[in-house]
Amino acid sequence: MGGAFLALQSYLFVPGAKEQVIKKAITSDADIVIIDLEDAVAEDEKENARQLLLTINKEVNIQQRELCVRINGIDSEHWKPDLEAVYKANINSVMLPKCESKEDIEQLTRFAEEKCTLNFSIIPLIESAKGVLNAYEIAKSHHSIQRLAFGSVDYSLDIGVELSKEETELLFARSMLINSSAAAGIESPIDCPYIDFNNEEGFIETVINAKKLGMKAKLLIHPKQIELLHKLYQHSEEEINQSKTIVQLFEEALLNGKAAISYEGKMIDYPVYKQAKRILSRQNKIGNNN
Repeated sequence: MGGAFLALQSYLFVPGAKEQVIKKAITSDADIVIIDLEDAVAEDEKENARQLLLTINKEVNIQQRELCVRINGIDSEHWKPDLEAVYKANINSVMLPKCESKEDIEQLTRFAEEKCTLNFSIIPLIESAKGVLNAYEIAKSHHSIQRLAFGSVDYSLDIGVELSKEETELLFARSMLINSSAAAGIESPIDCPYIDFNNEEGFIETVINAKKLGMKAKLLIHPKQIELLHKLYQHSEEEINQSKTIVQLFEEALLNGKAAISYEGKMIDYPVYKQAKRILSRQNKIGNNN
């Protein structure tokens, strides 16, 4: 599934019980809108939120919009009716919060296949120490796994730390999810949301740092974060031009029987060539989405 979702970068959360907010989010530039039936919906509003999914489906042509629904966790009484509502609303992606093991995915997919036929992709949201350690097993547990996502607030609570400005306490978890995703052959994970949505400087710093590790998408909690995220994920003109040059020079070298060349004082071999092609491919897909 990784290739199909390669260019999706911005995943915007919206409260599942607020109809006007959902409709507004659907018109935003977010790549995917995540309708949240879990933390954003009070206990006595859960059923109303599920019914709203059907209303939204009738009033908005969601087939032209990437939608996902964060259902309630496996440990709750709500996830099964949530899943049935997603199916009835013909939404093709679900996020499973607090996912900790492949057994959670197996329980979800077993019910989906029995009750409503499995026709959606799954984004396991990793939010605990156990989930981080089991990330690889989760990632390869079912063919419907689209990509992993990271929830830092619950994770920090679970390991007993407070989130710092530097976010050093998140380095291990982010790296584990990135490595596990690559090993499982799925797309890179979706990074955790940045809660202080008025702090542009902090947002820029966290996106750049996570991007360097290998994160290529991010959960968002406010529409004002969308445009800035897309700008931060864009490759610079210099990177694109350099990648084009590397690809051209290396392919010319291959025709002459060489698999390693020198360019601007650096050795260019197959891994560097493939990375350059990846940059160009990703930029092309992003351009086609815009």
